[in-house]
This record gives sequence, structure tokens and C-alpha cells, in this order.
Amino acid sequence: MAYSKVHFPLLLLALLFINLPSQSSAGYLNYSIKLYSEMNAPITVSCQSRYQFFGNQTIQWGSYYNIDLTVDMNIPKDSFVNCMFNGAGKSGIYSMFDYGRDHLHCFYQHCEWRLVPDGMYFVYDGARHLVYRW
Repeated sequence: MAYSKVHFPLLLLALLFINLPSQSSAGYLNYSIKLYSEMNAPITVSCQSRYQFFGNQTIQWGSYYNIDLTVDMNIPKDSFVNCMFNGAGKSGIYSMFDYGRDHLHCFYQHCEWRLVPDGMYFVYDGARHLVYRW
């Protein structure tokens, strides 16, 4: 009986440490931001965050531009992505991710945008929400 009483707290302590996240990943969240095109013509997208350039890509109807962003939870306000769009008779620079604005709407850190002829829709809660008009 004494054996069980002594080892039970040690077992609980061991289980607690096994379930803790590792120090290297505890302060970061990975987000995937997809910009799906439903435009009638090709559109060129160029995106960047404060610390990273994600490149240029021309997307057609039915294809998408993907951004993989790591958010440092010690400074989440520094986590944003701005994109420049040009083509299909549309152009401009828009904020496609801002942690303070978007983190609650990205289902399991997956954010979805739809680029359509009248504007850009952020998809969350099972519906499209118009955020920007061209």
C-alpha cells in the first residue's frame, strides 16, 4: 500500500511534463492563408509580411495563392500580411492577414479568402464576408 501512495504523485508529475508543449513551439502558431481566385481573368498576387516576402504568383480562376505564416505569440501585433494585386482590370494593396483582426476567424489557423469580380471575401463561420471592394 505504501508503494502506491509514494509512486502515484510521481506518476502524475511525469504525465504533466509529457503533455507540456516543447519550448521551441510554445511561443509560435503557424497560419495558412489561402487566396482563391474566382476572377474572370488572371490576377498577379505579391505578398509580404514584416519579415518575409512570399513571392509573386499569377493565379487563374479556380487556383489559389498560399501563404504559410509563423506568428510569434510574444509579439503577435507584428504578424500581418499585405498583398499587392494587379490584373483582371483590378489593382491595389490590401491587408490579407492581421493577427489582431483575423485570428478568431481562422478555423484551426487556416484562413480563406475568395477573390471575386466585386471584391475580396473573407470566409468564416460558414459564410463569405465582404471585406474589400476593388
